[in-house]
Amino acid sequence: MRLDKFTKLFPIHFSGAPSEDPQDYLYYFHEVLCNLGIVETIGVDFVVFQMTGSTKRWWQDYVLNRPAGSPSLTWDQFSQLFLEKIIPFTLREVYRRQFERLQQGSMAVTQYETRFVDLACHAVILLLIERGRVRRFIDGLTLSIRLQMAKETEDDISFSRVVEITRRPRWLVVKRGGGI
Repeated sequence: MRLDKFTKLFPIHFSGAPSEDPQDYLYYFHEVLCNLGIVETIGVDFVVFQMTGSTKRWWQDYVLNRPAGSPSLTWDQFSQLFLEKIIPFTLREVYRRQFERLQQGSMAVTQYETRFVDLACHAVILLLIERGRVRRFIDGLTLSIRLQMAKETEDDISFSRVVEITRRPRWLVVKRGGGI
């Protein structure tokens, strides 16, 4: 029954081609599998079912080399393993360094937030707790916004609340050329 529902969604395939984004693949399937209520039960099996080419061969090899009777992987374990395999270590390091050095500069807050979120998935170890994510986001804001944020934030503020505060109109400065 669940496989029926799953295939009716015409789920995407993943071959590992350079044009495919492995993080987007995982985000897409996490959402689909959550909606079906199977992310932690048989979700990994459904995702693997949609792999093709070298990615499928990698998974088959992984399964063959696991000790007999090994427990199924959780979604988080699978995601980490998948990303480590698909995104080369050197590229992950480039993304991680870009994340660590990310500054708002001339970007609008919304552009900075988008870039922050895009790069943050490659720096998970740096952001294991919400407070670290909030601190890193605020540290990258322009000085004037950072100073105002210091007055408005408390120690246990959530990332979404910080973003909401930074999007307030008073932060927006009109730049040359009329853009915000």
